[in-house]
Amino acid sequence: MGNRKLPFGYQMRMGEIVRNEPEANTVQDIFLQYTLGASLKEIAAQMSKTGPTYDEGKSWNKNMVARILENSKYTGVDNYPKLIDTSLFESAAEKRQAKQRLPERTPAQKALKRICSKPPTPEIEQQVTHLLDKLAEQPERIAQPAKQPAPIRSTTQAELDDILNTQPLDEDAARSLICKLAQEQYDAIGNRAPAAAVRSVRVYSRAQCGTAAKHGFRRAGDATGGALAAQEWANHWKG
Repeated sequence: MGNRKLPFGYQMRMGEIVRNEPEANTVQDIFLQYTLGASLKEIAAQMSKTGPTYDEGKSWNKNMVARILENSKYTGVDNYPKLIDTSLFESAAEKRQAKQRLPERTPAQKALKRICSKPPTPEIEQQVTHLLDKLAEQPERIAQPAKQPAPIRSTTQAELDDILNTQPLDEDAARSLICKLAQEQYDAIGNRAPAAAVRSVRVYSRAQCGTAAKHGFRRAGDATGGALAAQEWANHWKG
């Protein structure tokens, strides 16, 4: 029926609203299918194949089905002929309202949605949210990662860096700071590293300092050889 003025299921006859039998039977079928569990989309697909046309030239869609399910005139109000029982209409209304009331998302579900790049499957969401809910109830079970102490940059190292970056190079001051830095590294590892290892680093660093004193500094890298060796061994034995 094009440009429908009456609800689907009715027609005018001699100035009176009466049942349109094929459409009335379809209305009853739609309410029955919906209360038995069929979706709006499924009902619309079936009506497009077997039912009478809702609007001429148009296929059924879920909005048409919803419009029928929401119309209380089918229960016989407002002088419309009764097509369905009030109990059947109320059952369909309760089902629509239940679908519209989406369950409130839990904090765990909200957190999962934020960290996922795409919506998780219901099974994954159920498993993860169960675990998150348990952790929320027992936060003491969450192990915090141990904080690593920030490396300490000694005053001696800072002074040495300043001297090596200053031209002309003060070789005597640099040599003194290199040996001082090496001694600090020995002190740092002396209580942990084997005695033989400490003696080896000490001998190597003194040799480097002695070479620097004898031949002078050809480049900044030569000046720090002993200190770097000591620092590498210190880092090893601190671990």
